[in-house]
Amino acid sequence: MCLLGSSIAMADPLAPIAPKPIPAPTFRLPSPPLVQSIDPAATAIGFALVSRSSPFAGRVRVTGTVKNLGNAAYLSGANQQLAELFEIPAGGRPRLVASVPFQNLAPGAQVTVSFERDWNIASPAEGEFPPTYKVMVVYDPDIRLDGNPKNDDWNNANNVFERNGSAVRALF
Repeated sequence: MCLLGSSIAMADPLAPIAPKPIPAPTFRLPSPPLVQSIDPAATAIGFALVSRSSPFAGRVRVTGTVKNLGNAAYLSGANQQLAELFEIPAGGRPRLVASVPFQNLAPGAQVTVSFERDWNIASPAEGEFPPTYKVMVVYDPDIRLDGNPKNDDWNNANNVFERNGSAVRALF
């Protein structure tokens, strides 16, 4: 049987074959679990001029800040933790000047502790050798044994912040 006028195209067995793209796999690794951190930390000490009695003297407010740097709420019982502010004269012993109890701190929340005192920058004890201030997070000694994991501080290394009072001179 003869087919006139028809043509059958035969594929060249030696011609290169264009590769078909292979889609990338679409699997996902599971996300790591979010680590819950509870971290009340002493973060700052600030100075403010409350009143001025002369070009060199006045009343100054010293404020310490404790802030929860963690991503989980600090939840505790009453009277288990304090924010304490100390004044340390040059060459002297630390003196507790203010204390504020706190109980719960949401992530990013803060508590402040402050006190006011007279200041004279012309005095060597306050101008040339000003005191240093220290804010501390202080816990009940058995807070880790109370059975409440929501008040266990994740990072005890940041529970103290210190600042020299030399910055007060700039307020006058």
